[in-house]
Amino acid sequence: MRRTSCVLMSVLLMIADGLIVKGPSGPLVAPLGSSVVLPCCVDELLSVEDLEVEWRRTDSETLVHLYQDGESRAEAQQQDYQNRANFFTDQIQRGNFSLQLDKLRAEDEGQYKCKVHSQQESGETVVQIKVNAERLLVSESSLYISASVGEDATLNCSVDSHIPPEDFEEVSWKKIDEDIQVLLYQNNEAHSSNERYIDRVELFTAEIPKGNFSLRLKSIRTEDKGVYMCEVFAGGLSANATVVLEQLGFSASHIMVLILCISASGSALLLCCLIYCRYPTKGLFGQQTYGQYFNPGSSVVLPCHVDECLLKKKLRVEWRRKDTKTLVHLYEDGESRSEKQHQDYQDRAHFFTDDIEHGNFSLRLDDLRAEDAGEYICKVHSDLFTVTRTAETSLVPEFKVKGSSDDQMVSLGGSVVLPCQVDGSLLQKRLKVEWRRTDSETLVHLYEDGESQPKKQHKNYHRAHFITDEIKDGNFSIRLEKVRAEDAGKYTCKVYSDQDCVHSADAEVEILGFDVLCSHYTLAPLGSSVVLPSYKYKPLPVEGLEVEWEKAHATVHLYQDGESRAEEQDEDYQDRAHFFTDQIQHGNFSLRLDNLRAEDEGEYTCTVYSQQDSVFSAWTKLELRLLGKSTDKNTTSCSLNQWVNLIV
Repeated sequence: MRRTSCVLMSVLLMIADGLIVKGPSGPLVAPLGSSVVLPCCVDELLSVEDLEVEWRRTDSETLVHLYQDGESRAEAQQQDYQNRANFFTDQIQRGNFSLQLDKLRAEDEGQYKCKVHSQQESGETVVQIKVNAERLLVSESSLYISASVGEDATLNCSVDSHIPPEDFEEVSWKKIDEDIQVLLYQNNEAHSSNERYIDRVELFTAEIPKGNFSLRLKSIRTEDKGVYMCEVFAGGLSANATVVLEQLGFSASHIMVLILCISASGSALLLCCLIYCRYPTKGLFGQQTYGQYFNPGSSVVLPCHVDECLLKKKLRVEWRRKDTKTLVHLYEDGESRSEKQHQDYQDRAHFFTDDIEHGNFSLRLDDLRAEDAGEYICKVHSDLFTVTRTAETSLVPEFKVKGSSDDQMVSLGGSVVLPCQVDGSLLQKRLKVEWRRTDSETLVHLYEDGESQPKKQHKNYHRAHFITDEIKDGNFSIRLEKVRAEDAGKYTCKVYSDQDCVHSADAEVEILGFDVLCSHYTLAPLGSSVVLPSYKYKPLPVEGLEVEWEKAHATVHLYQDGESRAEEQDEDYQDRAHFFTDQIQHGNFSLRLDNLRAEDEGEYTCTVYSQQDSVFSAWTKLELRLLGKSTDKNTTSCSLNQWVNLIV
C-alpha cells in the first residue's frame, strides 16, 4: 500500500485553468489498523510559493491535512487525524501531494478530496477508502531486540489466538533491509535456503499451534544487525510485524580479548575509536536537499564529511566516476594530487583543503558540462580500515521546447518533437527527407521512397520516428523518444526533390542551465556530531549577509553583521550548533550540530539573505533510525537538471 509515486495512475479529474491532478483508478482497500497512501500528484513541477494543498473528507468537509506557506500545517488538522495523516514533505516540490493515513479505523472509510491551488491554477482529485473489517493481527512483544556478537536472540512474532492452526498457510521471516529470506514455514515445515542462516535459525515448534512464530537466531554475527519482518498468511488474509535487531557490539569478553591482542601492536587506542565509531545502536539519518539554477560553466559541491575521530591516521581520499571509475580527484600524503586526475577534471575538481582537518572531503566541480552527468563516489581510506562516503550526481536534463506551438517542458526519458514543415506543393514530387546531427552529420532519421527508413538510422537514434499520419500534410517533424543528456546539440532537416535541396530547417537543443537538487544522506550516532551541508557556489559580499538555520520556526543558529549570533539561538541549540565562521565568506554556510539527541529529529532550513533579499536556501531532514551494519557509509545524491531549449 505504500506507493508514494503517482506514476501510471489514472487521471480522475481535470479542473479549471488546466491543472491536472492525478489519483488512483479505483477505491483503495485496506485492513483495519494498517496504513494506506492516498495518491495525489501532478506531472508538472509547481512553485512552492503560493502553493496550497488541502485534503478533506467529502462527506463532512473535515480538514484531514493542509500544506500551506511552504510547510505542513499539522495544527490545522481535525483532531481525529493528528499524528495519523502525513504528507511526504520531501516529495511536495516534485508534485507529489499524496497523504499517508496510519492506524486505519472503520470510521475512516469514505471519500477524500485532494485540492491543489498554485497561483492562478487549481485542480482536485477524489480518493475512496474501503476498510476491510476482517483482520489478521500479528504483533511483536518488543520492537527492538539487543544482543551481542556470539549470543543467541529471539525475535518475537505472535498471531491472533483465534486463528486455527490449520489456517496458517505460510509464515515468512525476512531481513527486509537487505531483502533476504531468513526462514520459510510452509506445509508444517520450516527451512532456510540462505547460506548465512542455515543451521542458525529455528521456530519454537511446540508453540506454533498457539500462533507463536518467534524466531531463534543463534550465534549472532555483526552482519545480522538490521530489520526483520515476520509475515503471516492465514485464511486468505496476510499481516506482518517488524523487529529490529540492534546493539551487536562485541560482548565484554570479546572486547577484552581483542584489546589485549591488538595492544601488542600499539593499536588499542585505534580499536577503541573504531568500536566507538562503528557500533552505535541508534542515530540520526539526515537527508539534505538544496535547489538552485546554475548556468553551464558554474560550479557545484558534492558533500562528503567524516567523523573527526577517523582523522587520526594517514588518509587517502578518492573521488571517482561510478560508471567509468575515472579518477576525478585524489587527496594523499596530506595534499591534493591534481597530477593524477583524469584530464577532463584537471583544474575543475578541487577539495576544500583548509577544511579537511575538520573531516570535510567535499568536492567542488567547476565549469559544469553536459558530460559531467553521472554518479560519483567518494572513498576515504585510512591505514587499517576503509570508510566509504558515496556521492551520486545525476545530470537529469529538463528539455524546454520552443516551436510553433506553446512551449513545453520535457523531462529526461520523455519525448521531444523537432519541427520540420514543408510547403504542400512539394508533396506532389518524390521527396527524400534527412534529419542529421549538424555537428557530426550522424543520420538521425530518413524518409525515402514514400516511407520511413529505420534500418538506415544511426543505432543511437532508433528512438527517433516520423509522425507518419501527418506526412500527408507536409509535416516531416520527428519525435525523439527517451531523451538523453547527450541529445543536446544542433539538428538539421533537409528535404530533397530530384537530388536538389528544396527545404531546410534547423533545430538546436541548447542547454540553458542546471537545476541542481542535491540530496546528502548521512548516518550519525546519538551523542556524536553531524554536518548539515549548505554551499553557495559564488561567494557573497559579507556586508548585508545574513545566514539563518531554523527548525520549526526555532532559531538553530544565526550569522549576521559579520559574526555568529549565539545569543539569538534557541536554548536547545546553545553550545551545540556552530557555523564554520571562517568559511562563510567563501560560500560555505554549513552547520555543525554536536551532541546529537533523539529530539533533534525534524526538518532544518538554511536561508541566506544578501542585502535583505533571500538568495539561497537548503533543507535537511533528520530522522531517528537504527544504524545499520554499514554505519560508516554516507550517501549523497545530487540531481543536476539541465534546462534545454529547442530553438527553431
